[in-house]
Amino acid sequence: MTDRPTPPAQREPTTRAFLARGRRQLVVGYVVAILGTLLLILAFLPSRDDITPLSHGFAFMALVVLTVMVGGLWPGLVAAVLAFFALNYFFLPPYGTLRLARDEYVWVLLSFLGLAVLIAVLLARARARAEAAEARAHELQIQQELARALVDPGREGERYALVLRMIVTRFHFREAELLISPRADLGGLQRQVVVGAPGTELEPALGPAEERIALNLDRRNLGVLVLRGMRPPLDPSERRIINAFSDQLTLVLERDRLLRQVVAGG
Repeated sequence: MTDRPTPPAQREPTTRAFLARGRRQLVVGYVVAILGTLLLILAFLPSRDDITPLSHGFAFMALVVLTVMVGGLWPGLVAAVLAFFALNYFFLPPYGTLRLARDEYVWVLLSFLGLAVLIAVLLARARARAEAAEARAHELQIQQELARALVDPGREGERYALVLRMIVTRFHFREAELLISPRADLGGLQRQVVVGAPGTELEPALGPAEERIALNLDRRNLGVLVLRGMRPPLDPSERRIINAFSDQLTLVLERDRLLRQVVAGG
């Protein structure tokens, strides 16, 4: 049985998409830190003599918080350092220099920088925990969907084809092939089902052309799951999902094999 995978535009995002989104957010965070600092300088510069340095400090602190929420820790630290120098150079007399007219301004600036860094670190940790929980929830959702499809009461071939099609679609493989051993030993592997578009040329530069996962139970080989495609190597999260699915697939293969033996013996 051979089925073509869902077109790339219709494929659902995998955990790798979360990593790509994180890189985009990092870039956006640096942009917010730099442009936000420039905008605050331009906004406050005409009235810097009418507004207290404390008010300026609160505005730049809010920018640090916003940057951390958007881009994470490192953009937040960049925003804190930029705010430190912006306050010193533009809003604390004498203006236009890093020298300070009063000794207490040194402690004000150092206190601001220390507080900004502390807030950035704490917010970044909270944000990282939330993102890790989101990624883990997404990972578990995929595992549950694959498990439900795997225990579907339909015929063996159709059930295996459905779940392999889900693997191909979600993880951007070109083809998935399931080989099983009817005798549950190390030999005699037979093709059970193939899902995908065989015959497409692969490009080795894009990563391993083939992933082979042995389906073993109690030192007995029940089969092999073969995944082929022009895609980067599996990331750790994707590999956890595939390994968990392979363990479940192994148990289902053993169940189906025992059922066939019972039916044949009856």
